[in-house]
Amino acid sequence: MELIITSIIAFASTNIDDIFILMLFFANKEYKPKQVVLGQYIGIIALIAISFIGSLISLFIDQKYIGLLGLLPVYFGIRGIIRLIQYKKENEQEAKVSTTRSNKTLSVAAVTFANGSDNIGIYIPLFATLLIHQKIIMVAIFLVMIAVWCLAARYLSKHWAIANTIDKYGHIITPIVLILLGVYILYESQSLGLLW
Repeated sequence: MELIITSIIAFASTNIDDIFILMLFFANKEYKPKQVVLGQYIGIIALIAISFIGSLISLFIDQKYIGLLGLLPVYFGIRGIIRLIQYKKENEQEAKVSTTRSNKTLSVAAVTFANGSDNIGIYIPLFATLLIHQKIIMVAIFLVMIAVWCLAARYLSKHWAIANTIDKYGHIITPIVLILLGVYILYESQSLGLLW
């Protein structure tokens, strides 16, 4: 029972910020729910895999380098702002960028992964203290929690007040949130010093 509670707390505490980001993705009509869910699973599973490996070689991974993942949401945010500016300058047909399904899924996965430096920072020492069967149980609980997170974000994105706000301002809010998230990750992990 203690392992279950620890797993839920570890997941919730490191992914609470993902709820808002997932809501933005679910509310964005360019993203299909399957793409968001699959991207979230890919991103979290990648974080878990790196944490597993990191728990084996944790002495060699500096948190500052992990924090450089914060550059990914900054990139996606800047790209979103550029697209928004282009959209205003061009007509709707010209401004729409054709993106394949896998690119949308990978965008969600990349943002999830980039937002996960805190996950890695928590999961590595946590995994380092667990036996293999405990790690398997914890990962299974994490996989269930991803579904819970996606369901909660999807539900909240459909709530009329939230959905209307996101629908009206989401295309503006999302790039700003991504840039702020990236800067926060870089700041919290003390990675800014590595950039200059």
